[in-house]
Amino acid sequence: MESNPFNPEMIVILAPGLPATRRRRIRERLESVGATVSVVDGAERQYLELRGEIAALQTIAIDGWPGVDKVIVLGESAMHWAPDDEADCAPIQVAGQTIGQGEFTIIAGPCAIEDEERALRIAGRVEAAGANLFRGGAYKPRTSPYAFQGLGKDALPILEKVRNQTGLGIITEVLDPRDVERISQVADMLQVGSRNMHNYSLLKELGQASTPVLLKRGFSSTIDEWLMAAEYILSGGNSMVVLCERGIRCAAASRKVVLDLGAISELKKRTHLPIFVDPSHGSGEAYRVPSLAKAAVAAGADGVLIEVHDQPSEALSDGRQALTPEQFEKLVPELYSIRTALGETGTQFSEQVVGSSSGEDH
Repeated sequence: MESNPFNPEMIVILAPGLPATRRRRIRERLESVGATVSVVDGAERQYLELRGEIAALQTIAIDGWPGVDKVIVLGESAMHWAPDDEADCAPIQVAGQTIGQGEFTIIAGPCAIEDEERALRIAGRVEAAGANLFRGGAYKPRTSPYAFQGLGKDALPILEKVRNQTGLGIITEVLDPRDVERISQVADMLQVGSRNMHNYSLLKELGQASTPVLLKRGFSSTIDEWLMAAEYILSGGNSMVVLCERGIRCAAASRKVVLDLGAISELKKRTHLPIFVDPSHGSGEAYRVPSLAKAAVAAGADGVLIEVHDQPSEALSDGRQALTPEQFEKLVPELYSIRTALGETGTQFSEQVVGSSSGEDH
């Protein structure tokens, strides 16, 4: 989004009595980094009004420059843009599914693809239960080098077979910029996991791709850092980015992770991007997943990502947090009931207000 041509986004207050040569050097330096500079003469000092990419300007320690007294940020960058009407945003289409724009999406599947038979079996169950998209990991970044790392390229034809047999769109994680093109030939959406949120080479490559991206929050990252990671993809030309809150590390929390549901309302205020929640990684325990998933829906999430495995105790990756197909089947209608109830409540309230204003009795 272009900056506002009328309102400045940053004010640089110069020191009193600064020589003209020093003022000119500061202005030229600001212009050299992409700022549009307007000079305002005050009674005792000059002020510089800046317009441009504030996110980039904020990375420069302008307030530490000789002759600069103070810097005031007024505007916000494109990563903070939130439209007045969500319908104004271009829709993100994933395998025929509309993401955001009032639609609710459920992504489900095992943490990792283990074998073809199991993948097809789980996919069939989650599709029948109401899942919209299937997530299964081909490449798995693991804390331990000795843990199961996924089937790698051998999982890609399995995922393709899942799509052909179930009709579900495929989401899988990409770890290496060199794999983006190859995985995009199979996946309908590429996932950037928590560990790779700061993998800027990968983010830049995804910015050049024409495949939608599910960007998970880093487990130790602030919302600003997360939005900046999204900006790497958006600034490269790929506007199809979905944010996914997956929990952040907290020493006081059980399993050392806490799901930040407050991030949903914060992001709704600051960005136009759809927001998903992963209650599986956000809890680390299967018994917590249903409650957190329902809370995410109530908080306004555009979708959820839930791990499902037909034998969690035998799962090669994250079985502890996976729901069984039976548990997932029970949860799906509850999620849609909450979503429907919220919509109906909003509609009924609006109708009541309109009726009252027109003098109707209720």
